[in-house]
Amino acid sequence: MLSLKGSHRTLALLGLGSIVCLSAFAPSTACAEPMPGRMVYLRTIDPSIEQDIRYASAHNFTGRPLDGYAAAECVLSEDAAKAIARVQTALRAQRYGLKVFDCYRPSRAVADMGRFSNEPGDPRKVEFYPRVNKTDFWRLGYVARVSNHSKGGTVDVTLTGPEALPAEMWTASTAQVDCAAPYGQRFRDGALDMGTGFDCFDERTHTDNPMISPTAKQNRQRLTKAMEKEGFVGYAGEWWHFTYTRDLTLNKALDFPIAPLETSVTDEGHQVPDTSNQLIVVTTKNWTDFKGTAQRYERHGQTFQKYGESFPVVVGKSGLAWGRGIDQVEQDQGPVKREGDGKAPAGIFKIGTAFGYDSTAKTKLPYIPLTSTTECVDDSNSKHYNELVEGQAVSKDWISSEHMRRDDDMYRKGIFIEHNTPASPVSGSCIFFHIWRGPTSATLGCTAMDPANIAHLFAWLDPREAPLLVQMPEAEYERYRASWNLPKR
Repeated sequence: MLSLKGSHRTLALLGLGSIVCLSAFAPSTACAEPMPGRMVYLRTIDPSIEQDIRYASAHNFTGRPLDGYAAAECVLSEDAAKAIARVQTALRAQRYGLKVFDCYRPSRAVADMGRFSNEPGDPRKVEFYPRVNKTDFWRLGYVARVSNHSKGGTVDVTLTGPEALPAEMWTASTAQVDCAAPYGQRFRDGALDMGTGFDCFDERTHTDNPMISPTAKQNRQRLTKAMEKEGFVGYAGEWWHFTYTRDLTLNKALDFPIAPLETSVTDEGHQVPDTSNQLIVVTTKNWTDFKGTAQRYERHGQTFQKYGESFPVVVGKSGLAWGRGIDQVEQDQGPVKREGDGKAPAGIFKIGTAFGYDSTAKTKLPYIPLTSTTECVDDSNSKHYNELVEGQAVSKDWISSEHMRRDDDMYRKGIFIEHNTPASPVSGSCIFFHIWRGPTSATLGCTAMDPANIAHLFAWLDPREAPLLVQMPEAEYERYRASWNLPKR
């Protein structure tokens, strides 16, 4: 949310010099800094983490976008971004996920919060601080002169999962409801019940507050445990507030504005993030061919080198079509992936959770043992579309799914490919690596291979190396290879 109490107040007193300039020229870019090279857009590290950057909109306690938020993007230090991506990977194995509300916060935005506390008017009081007077923000510690958010390693985050109520669309005309109202009555942000909404100025936001429900307490504990495992430390006054502690260089408040991603990346055209050190490249002869070749690569310095021998794969019975991966391709040529089209997705995709019939597996990937009730939902009207779910553990809202525990060996070992994640309706679902029926048997849209080769992937893939699948026809691969910094085949 906002500020830091207790020992953090000492930190707040150290940054007054950087605030003086902001206060004199508010709102202004006179004190702007360039974005440091160690800072990255979270979307380029893990696009599956949902983002609802509140201070880039009017849906926050001030009722206006804050100074410095020119784009609704989560920016973090590279180490912090990688760490929260590992949290996401671990949570996805448990069928949960993350949504961030704020990440790096320009110092000018912190100053803007301070100005608001001294201005007349309370446009969002009913929702965010119904029991607090804004003149008390400073005294109560809800607003400080310097925030750890400005150092690049702090996030405001919540937990998503199968039991979350669907998110509602916020507009300026949305009725204000107390952020501490019961779950289901307050604004539905798409998260699980965490006891209060985000940015709530209320004692019930304190992590261990006894007034919240057992369900909310359990969800807070699950989030805290997952974040702490990767080096994030929570703030007792705000259940959503976590600071990355394993990068001691995050010791200076910054003030560069958050710009749209497309205007902030280099012109080198890299579609493969520099943080990805493992690639699986799959190519076919053309858009309609279902037979392909796969090759593993590992990064060495600035280049990728082949790892092991290439091996045959089969893809969709109707070939390939551009899918929804880590970046949207300018789809001026070639087909576009749709639900039920029999095509495997082309593009660049994150490698997700491993699954299989055995209770455990020799893999560094998060692993889900399949049961007789595990399903992958392919009904685009379901809130679980494109998710692996335990059919008996969630409220069923779908009429179509794939039962994962089969009578054959196709899913004895498999890996979820994060195509269309987060899911867009009808863009395609349930895309996996899995065992083939044979080298001449196409799939319905997955990429399949010999059992020995998928076993090699199980052993080789490491989520800490941010592995990716690059899949497309040979001609398209050559078309994009140089600008996307892809290796030679």
